[in-house]
Amino acid sequence: MQRTGGIRRREKLVWAAAAAGVLVAFVCRRLLLEAAIHLVSGWAVAMAALPLMRVLEKKCKPGIAAWLSLFGVALVITLLMALLLPSLIAQARLLAALAPAAAQQAMQWLETVKGWLAGYGISAGGSLEQLLLTKGREWLGNAAPAVLGWAQRSVGDIGKWLLAPVFGFYFLKDRKSIGRWLLLLLPVACRGIVLQLLGEIRRETAGYVRGQLLLSLAVGGLTAVGLLLCGLPAWLLLGAAMGLLELIPYVGPLFGGALVLLFSLQGGTGQILWAMAVVVLVQQLESSWLSPKMMSEATRLHPLTVILSVLLGGSAAGITGILLAVPLVLCLRSAYRVWSLRRSEWARSIPAGVKER
Repeated sequence: MQRTGGIRRREKLVWAAAAAGVLVAFVCRRLLLEAAIHLVSGWAVAMAALPLMRVLEKKCKPGIAAWLSLFGVALVITLLMALLLPSLIAQARLLAALAPAAAQQAMQWLETVKGWLAGYGISAGGSLEQLLLTKGREWLGNAAPAVLGWAQRSVGDIGKWLLAPVFGFYFLKDRKSIGRWLLLLLPVACRGIVLQLLGEIRRETAGYVRGQLLLSLAVGGLTAVGLLLCGLPAWLLLGAAMGLLELIPYVGPLFGGALVLLFSLQGGTGQILWAMAVVVLVQQLESSWLSPKMMSEATRLHPLTVILSVLLGGSAAGITGILLAVPLVLCLRSAYRVWSLRRSEWARSIPAGVKER
């Protein structure tokens, strides 16, 4: 009986600590969000350099191995930017020049659809047309200033972005000692469950991030090659946009497909059909073969859970919230899974006679 009471008191303490943590997180949410962005950025840099770090640390000191690993990753990124950036800039200018004509072509297609619907006795009201025109012009008018503003803010926050390699360096160099130090801060009784929880979170989030990046690269590359074969202008930039939007599950590919459709309107019906066929084929390939190969079964979530988490993340923290929403849900699921497992172990450890009492 005393053992049962002790377990119940322990559960109450856990729930009280969780509630206090949620309250503190809500009050300090902006500060915690900024700190989390820096830590996650540094962690991402460290994860990108970790495979090379594991090879180099066998041959040299951890500090030197960490610097060489980060330098290798920076060199690869620099070479890729040097090869792709001029083409991406040229194609971005081309898309900007084609945007007004694409919008005009979209309006003509809208008139064609309205005439087709009118032939069947379906009247597309002026309010719908006005809404589409207003939203389209608003989107096209705000797209360039939004991108420019984002670029200016990114340049202005370059000091903050430079902190990511610094965090990444120390995460690589002192990752083992940091883990031991954090473990010593915990009570001895909690270390087992914390280690189990961190291992579960690391397994799921690392698998998700690695698989999502590989999917993004594969989808972007295949889409770019397919659009090149279709003769679509700015094929490289549109492929890159499809790859980046692939990072937003379920919702991102829809926006990417709409973008490809918009800039394929000038090529006529044939080019539109071929471009849409490329997008659909790549997405079918991603869902039926690439995703099962690259994403672990354990990291998959129900589509409604993913969409809801993405929408809530976007409402709470914009683009950052969208990108971090699914990993956060995976962390919460891992915590619940470990807690349920430990609770069932506690329940099994209670003698049958004590339960009956």
